[in-house]
Amino acid sequence: MVENLSRKVTILLSLLVIAAISWTVLGLKLGLDLQGGTRLVYSVDFQRALDEKIITESEFQNRDQLTGELIRIWSKRVDPNGVRNAVVRSEGANQISIEIPGSAAAVRSTVTAPLKDPIDAEQIRIDLDAYLPAEAGATPKLDDATLDRFPSSGGVIEVDGEEMRYERRQGAVLRDVERGYNGTEAKAHAAGQPLLLKAADPWRDLIENVGDMQFHIAADRSDLTDLQNPALSTDLQKETQDMETWLTENPDAPIRDYNDLLAQREGPASRLRFYPMASEDPNATRQQLMRAVIIEEDEAWRFSGEDMRSFYPSQDELGLPAVGFEAKAESRRAFGDFTEKHEQEQMAIVIDGEIVTFPNISERLPGRGIINGGDGGFKQEEVNDLIEVLRSGSLKIRPDFESQETVGATLGTEYVKRGFMSAILGLSLVLVFVLIYYRKLGVFAAIGLLFNLVLLMGAMSFMRATLTLPGVAGIILTVGMAVDANILIYERIREEALRGRKPLQSARDGFGNALSTIVDANLTTLITGIILYKFGTGPIKGFATTLCIGIITSMISALMLTRVLVHMALEKGVEEWSMMRLVTKTAINFMDKAKVAIVFSLVLILAGLTLFVSLPRNEKLGIDFIGGTSLTIKTEKPTSPDVIRDLLSAAGNPKIGQENLFTSSKEVKPVINSRSGDGDLYTDFRIVAKTPDADLTSVREDVENWLSDVLQAGPVDVSVADGRAEGRLYFAGEHEPADLVPVLADLGVSGATISRVNPDGFIYSFAGDVGPGKTTADLIDSLSRDLEARSDAGGKALSLSSPIGELTSVGAQVVEDLRDKAVVAMLLSLFAAVMYIRVRFAEYSYGFAAVIALVHDVAITLGALALMIWTGVIEAEINLAMIAAFLTIIGYSLNDTIVVFDRVRENLPRMKGSLKEIINTSINQTLSRTLLTSITTLISVSLLFFFNLGTGNVIEGFAFAMLIGVLVGTYSSMFVAAPALLWLENRRQAGLSDEEREAEKAAGEAAVAAEAAAAAAA
Repeated sequence: MVENLSRKVTILLSLLVIAAISWTVLGLKLGLDLQGGTRLVYSVDFQRALDEKIITESEFQNRDQLTGELIRIWSKRVDPNGVRNAVVRSEGANQISIEIPGSAAAVRSTVTAPLKDPIDAEQIRIDLDAYLPAEAGATPKLDDATLDRFPSSGGVIEVDGEEMRYERRQGAVLRDVERGYNGTEAKAHAAGQPLLLKAADPWRDLIENVGDMQFHIAADRSDLTDLQNPALSTDLQKETQDMETWLTENPDAPIRDYNDLLAQREGPASRLRFYPMASEDPNATRQQLMRAVIIEEDEAWRFSGEDMRSFYPSQDELGLPAVGFEAKAESRRAFGDFTEKHEQEQMAIVIDGEIVTFPNISERLPGRGIINGGDGGFKQEEVNDLIEVLRSGSLKIRPDFESQETVGATLGTEYVKRGFMSAILGLSLVLVFVLIYYRKLGVFAAIGLLFNLVLLMGAMSFMRATLTLPGVAGIILTVGMAVDANILIYERIREEALRGRKPLQSARDGFGNALSTIVDANLTTLITGIILYKFGTGPIKGFATTLCIGIITSMISALMLTRVLVHMALEKGVEEWSMMRLVTKTAINFMDKAKVAIVFSLVLILAGLTLFVSLPRNEKLGIDFIGGTSLTIKTEKPTSPDVIRDLLSAAGNPKIGQENLFTSSKEVKPVINSRSGDGDLYTDFRIVAKTPDADLTSVREDVENWLSDVLQAGPVDVSVADGRAEGRLYFAGEHEPADLVPVLADLGVSGATISRVNPDGFIYSFAGDVGPGKTTADLIDSLSRDLEARSDAGGKALSLSSPIGELTSVGAQVVEDLRDKAVVAMLLSLFAAVMYIRVRFAEYSYGFAAVIALVHDVAITLGALALMIWTGVIEAEINLAMIAAFLTIIGYSLNDTIVVFDRVRENLPRMKGSLKEIINTSINQTLSRTLLTSITTLISVSLLFFFNLGTGNVIEGFAFAMLIGVLVGTYSSMFVAAPALLWLENRRQAGLSDEEREAEKAAGEAAVAAEAAAAAAA
């Protein structure tokens, strides 16, 4: 039955070994939803950049090249050493996503102190030495530990309700301060008001930093004189006065807007530019900081960061930290000529629109030099940050922030546990079922399933594919569906055995007869998976990847491994294939019952769609298709949902009138399995605000402020005084207090006493001694940074629990893109199904009948989801994961329908009788396979659903949709697809002549004979 047995055994063993080694050595790459991390999505407006002359027409036509350049730069910035496993990729025509794995637990700000001196309403520099007392309050100058809490790459501070964003910190001065940030009111603040350092996002700072570096010469009178056309000449003093007047009239506008106006003028003034000097003087006005430079006429002398070969740490003449640079070989001579021509003139080194240094050129520079920090000098940390940005390159186009998704490790740990528990249990039950039902053949199926899983995991490891939560669902679904090919083969073997065939002949014919059905069924699902991967985003791609790989490995397992195992059993001598029989020979008249079934289906569809249409848009659609923010929170103590709602409703924010993001469109839903006691009290909540036009940039900080009275603290809450540390640690799991003592000792807390705060939670209080000079900020940094990289003395990994475990923000542009992609994916799936079935079955009737069944299945599933949304029984809404469920239902339903259609096609040239009788017989012949496949799939999907019931996570609604889809898909293949085929074929046949019918029958017989011959040869 199997030719070249040893060669095939060698191939199978080789695949197994390679997969096992790949899985063991490389391991699975977990997605953000499993291990925690941040996903940011940016859009790039190429048309705007072209209109503003930031890029040329040629660059606009080659947008893919610009996108590739952005990806390269961002990859270097977020993962310079390649150890963070960051993924930067394009999505759609103008979007780029950045995924940065790792803990997303956020540490709250630790710098809150009263202002020593007032801040006026026009302040554009904040001198922390002048305005903020030292932490100990004893010295007039802040210590380095306190200053280092303010990120040098930018952050946000808040004073009396006003937020201020600074672009860069140099020493104790916050530079380029944007007053009234996030729509807050810019106003004067009296001494004694508390200054709060709000949490800053270092990833966004790195990504959004333009990193633009330019070299210019200070402008003088001769630069603005045009000898050929004196009318175009201008005067530097007059231009400076015009600039100062414009700044006065436009106090909030960036200077680049004025430079754009200069670029549009004629004559020398078109090359004039003004840039602010970096300064630590908090009293300096914008006008006083501006310096005039001139753009070189010769483009070969217009140098930027792209002309530099390297940037490295250096020192200036005073021994202070500085940035050294060296030009590329091809630019070195031109740079030397440029500096030689301008000897004894000032050269402005401009980075991100600010002059960081303005040295005098004393001699020709041979392609190298240094960048110092001006009068105040750089700190070493600032040098390192600047080098990192400059090495990565400058951005031609400033990106627009669209969405952010943050998942905490706590959430990932819980989901991983639930996902894999349901997967292992589902696999075990499926194995037990096939072993009992098919006996010896069941042993082969069980071996094939395990072999399939090893290949699947190995392939994903080798391809470095990311395993996401929907990917876990894909694995579970693969476990349920992979057995389908074996069921098809075994049921065919049973049929041949019942006809009196010997074991060898029945096995050979069983594999041969099942081949075309297996190929057709798996290829249609594979096509769905490919479309899902091509047009899906984020988690949908993860599901599609797992599904596609699983289909391929399943076919290898069923058509190759199972065949080899059956062949080996035959060589040892098998007298009969012993199996259970759930369904005996039936003669159900499905077509006569179809009328009642169709009326029943129409009622369900109309009722379900009516309910779905009547539901409010905010209830039935997720933020993927509306926009807004979804987040999960943990409270310090069990809390009522009404308390959360009241706190959110009471919070005012001038960004949206007098309402905040959560005032009028919020949903506060408790996570059911976090209930405490018998009352309506919970510790975990999901908050959703569906507002497409809202500002999503500071949601985390806003929610932390609004819910500060109830929100869980931490994950690290510590204070240090007189060499003694006290505080609390918030973990994601249980640990023995004694096992944490040596961990804290390693991190600088000696002689610690640790106890659990509450018997049911994972909050631990501690007190211990710390070394001299250890500050609160130092200890918080070390604990929050290093705890998660360690295990307790009992070997359990330490994972901190963030008060905001999951955060997803989706902007309006992303919504439009996701919606369009979802619609395209659905339509392409239906079109691909019709075309594939048309090719395989030679008639459109089969394809249209299958599509009718698919629409039926999706419509009923949509109605069932509408009922769940209306009643609130489960957490469900139409989002990306649900689109993945619908597309999977399409694939499953096609799989089921094609099995029936294949048998109809096979029986047509062989059986006498009407088409109605042939269809009835075909359904009865495949009924056993249909029910067995549904049972095995339902085992896995049901476990997935019940393990996630009440969690409120994305898999809960996904699994429910799949559960309904499997049931409806099984029903529709018999009572919708088959009657639709009968009706369509009868209409088509009525239009054919007798000669055409005979020719069609002969062609069908020839096709069946050819397939049988091909199967026998295989």
